[in-house]
Amino acid sequence: MCFSKRGMPGLFSRVIVFVVFVLLPVGAVAQEIPDIERLLEENELSTAREDYEEITSMLLHLAAHPLPLNRATFEELKQLVFLSDSQIDNIIRFRERTGEFRHASELLLVTGIGRRELESILPFIEITPPAPGEWPVTRRRVTREILARARATRPLQAGYKRYDRDAFLEESEYQKHVENRFQGPAWGTLLKYKVDGGSFQAGITLENDAGEGYFSRHQGTGFDFLSAHAAARVSRVVERVIVGDYRLQLGQGLVAWNGFARGKSLAALGNEKAARGVIPYTSADENCFARGIAVVTRPLDGLTTTLFWSSKRMDARVVERDTLEPENAWGATIDESGYHRDLPEIRRKHALKEMAGGVSVNYNHALFRVGTHALYYNFSPQLKVGEREYQRYNDSGRRRFLAGIDYKSGFAGFYFFGETAVSDNRSLATVNGIRYSGFSSLALAVIYRRYDKRYTSYYSNGFGEYSNTSNEEGVYVGVEATPARDLKVNFYHDWFRYFSPRYRATAPGSGREMTCEIVYLRPCGEWSARLKLENKPEDVRVDQVTRTIPRARREYRLQYAWRGSLPLVESRTRFDYIRHVKGSLPESGFLVYHDLILTFEKPRLKTQFRLAYFDIESYNARVYVYENNVLHGYSFPAYYYRGYRSYINVNWKPFRSVTFYAKGGVVYYPDRTSIGSSLSRVDDNKLFDLALQVRVKL
Repeated sequence: MCFSKRGMPGLFSRVIVFVVFVLLPVGAVAQEIPDIERLLEENELSTAREDYEEITSMLLHLAAHPLPLNRATFEELKQLVFLSDSQIDNIIRFRERTGEFRHASELLLVTGIGRRELESILPFIEITPPAPGEWPVTRRRVTREILARARATRPLQAGYKRYDRDAFLEESEYQKHVENRFQGPAWGTLLKYKVDGGSFQAGITLENDAGEGYFSRHQGTGFDFLSAHAAARVSRVVERVIVGDYRLQLGQGLVAWNGFARGKSLAALGNEKAARGVIPYTSADENCFARGIAVVTRPLDGLTTTLFWSSKRMDARVVERDTLEPENAWGATIDESGYHRDLPEIRRKHALKEMAGGVSVNYNHALFRVGTHALYYNFSPQLKVGEREYQRYNDSGRRRFLAGIDYKSGFAGFYFFGETAVSDNRSLATVNGIRYSGFSSLALAVIYRRYDKRYTSYYSNGFGEYSNTSNEEGVYVGVEATPARDLKVNFYHDWFRYFSPRYRATAPGSGREMTCEIVYLRPCGEWSARLKLENKPEDVRVDQVTRTIPRARREYRLQYAWRGSLPLVESRTRFDYIRHVKGSLPESGFLVYHDLILTFEKPRLKTQFRLAYFDIESYNARVYVYENNVLHGYSFPAYYYRGYRSYINVNWKPFRSVTFYAKGGVVYYPDRTSIGSSLSRVDDNKLFDLALQVRVKL
């Protein structure tokens, strides 16, 4: 079936219009209490799809099974992603020094814990002091969860269109169309099943993106992506065994790190990583995980060892490198899109074999923690390094070995952390930080990192300006201050440089990034103002000559949030202005939106509505804005050009174990005749999206 520019299916468009414009006055907001999405947005933890799914799953679990604050260990408290390792250490020291907490407000007496941190973690902790001489025994009830989601957009993208042979002059043009058209229906699905019994857990995830086929000859599981895991506590010594898919988080991320890793943000003092070792993988991202077996043992108090092995296939474009050398005859470039909609994308599926294994040993003492990590991995065929100057030191993935040592310690308000790693080519990477929180209204942090240009690891995710933990040196300074009871100031400045050319910069250079936010709290609402400045070198081509010049970006934000009650009513208004300057070409734009959020406890109903207007000159000046979505549904679109965006997000829990979710939205570009490009192009100036989801918890 082929749809013209104005030929949307009538039923679908009527449903969207009904949801957005009819249900709005009587609707109600999404997600469950606690409002996890709001917590993630306020703490700037919602900028990556795989991170978002991991965090929301973990926090929903903690909301149902709160941590006992008076008995939780360091490893258990690390699940509270709003806290840094030093804050967790301070909580444990305070508990050991003064005794058990009797009320959550006592956390404000802990060094480094402010009202914002307390409000963030309050839904996920409980304080149940045991009676004298007794120790409470808790039994975890086995819980099961089923989640099903369907999502679609209209009008249809160009990849879905079907044409007869008569529409093409040449047979080759027709065959190219057949190759590139999408093989599956224009809607995506997600199915998840999880079981948790405390000492064991297991789960399976099935996912198809829109355009991918079901039960086709190109995949034998019925769905394009399948992920499964099982984890169990075997004994006191064998703490955990994970079989299937899992994530790996070691040290400060210089050797290996999958999943959530907070980088530079206005949580200026939360930039050291709190590694969780190996954890089950429950997301639908098709790249950032390991597949095999991992065993965690605790042979002695304070000593933890982790052994892991992984083998899986990845998507890649396989290319011929050098036919004169058979052993290096082929190379590959990794394709991380996860799409398998047309025949070229299907051919890239699982074309690359990945193998990895290693060991991690960690020792926790009352005064310090230290860990050593080793990783070996190999890609077959090896990765194509690339011919451009900035690709000169890229990872080949061929029989790589890396090792590192990390540490954490603190005393008298000071906290130290860091990691140093070395690769098999004798190149080094190091990151080290110091934080001081001895003042009641002021805390400081300084982080220095230096990553050699020859240091590369496909699995690394260290702190820095760039994500590849290579070819970079920098100094980060962060400050959190509370000059008055209702006034908060967060500030950071990061200076960085690189030693050899990078993408979009053919000459070595340096840059800086600075962000300052002021938050003023009032009983009736919250005002916040933010300024972000970024300067870095980029290439520009003038008179057929490529030169590297400074590129500047300025972001200004003003926001007001108001919260009422009975029922809970929340209103947010935000204004963003962006100015991007490269050479003599300034580009700018602005975005303004208003959110209205209503929550009803009886019936358990919640709705979020947004109306946004943006006028931004180009993609260079784009603005990323977080959108509320169905549970685990990631939405962080980039706004540019001129247009309107509106959506409504509805959550209804008619029964204790059943929750329904729905999100319907529309984006409208009055000055354009199409949206997107290539196979994703839509021949219209409007794009509707709809997501429906049900969650059953048994």
